[in-house]
Amino acid sequence: MIINNWYVACESAEVGEEPLAVRMLGCDFVVFRDAQGRAACLSAVCCHRGGDLSAGRRRGGCVQCPYHGWEFDADGRCTRMPPLGDEVRPPKRARVDAYPVQERLGYVWVFLGDLPEDERPQLPAFLAQYEDGATWRAVRLRRDWRANWARVHENLLDTSHLYLVHSFGRHLPSKMKIWPTERTAWGGRVVQRFGSKPNRESITAVNAAQAASTREESVVELEFSIIGLMHQNTQQMISGYDQVIWNCLTPVEPGLTRNFGIHLRNFQKEERHDATMLKTIQAGLEEDAVVVERLRPPLPPAGATEELWMATDAMERLYRDQALSFRRRLGEIDVR
Repeated sequence: MIINNWYVACESAEVGEEPLAVRMLGCDFVVFRDAQGRAACLSAVCCHRGGDLSAGRRRGGCVQCPYHGWEFDADGRCTRMPPLGDEVRPPKRARVDAYPVQERLGYVWVFLGDLPEDERPQLPAFLAQYEDGATWRAVRLRRDWRANWARVHENLLDTSHLYLVHSFGRHLPSKMKIWPTERTAWGGRVVQRFGSKPNRESITAVNAAQAASTREESVVELEFSIIGLMHQNTQQMISGYDQVIWNCLTPVEPGLTRNFGIHLRNFQKEERHDATMLKTIQAGLEEDAVVVERLRPPLPPAGATEELWMATDAMERLYRDQALSFRRRLGEIDVR
């Protein structure tokens, strides 16, 4: 599990009047809002006697420990110790760890590390379509995988399993074309192009206005970032309708991964279609989980030479190489 990286703790909408318990990288945190409404994240372990701050209450922009009432602000400093009286000023060492926070894409991102601000990696600008609500309809999903984060992410980039594992891929040939991959500053990318004829009979099932203006080819772009553990699948289909599937992974434990996702579509944008879209996406993840949650060993091998890689695994191999590179640069928890 990589440290000095950004992770999604929760959805912004989840952070309300009371503190929220979040577990990431095998540690317990508390997320709450300060007096100005800004999201904050602290270690959930009170420095006094180990009280669980996430089980406490929010008081005046601080979180109050449920054990003895000590109050901590968004910077982790204790501002009040009720048993000693308000006239007593808390000592400087009465504090808990605080972590940098930013809100993007409707999520609370937390930087779990100790790099100074000018050395922290920046989240890449994924999912630019999110701000264009006139063109795109967005739905959110969440899933917990009983698998290591790297195993899950490599599966999201694996396209040679679609014909066998997924019901939506049964029409695909088992032999696939090899597409060149590109290494980026934060991860990698591959662009796949398919020249096929649109199914005219399916136009009304999708969106007649979109499908009336067809393209010469379908384009699928897969992109990943080790910073933030993000994956984006952008599909521009020959029929004229497009969708973007974005996933972000947060390691909860070495063998437990929380998957936050956003699905954007430019067709069937009415709210009544949301449930069907989510059901379809979740069904695909469940089909993946049948395989991914039984991969052995549960943790990916430490080196690339311990598995037999083929040309069809180029994107996954790039991910493995980039993850190793970023672990060396940023640091990691040695869960082995």
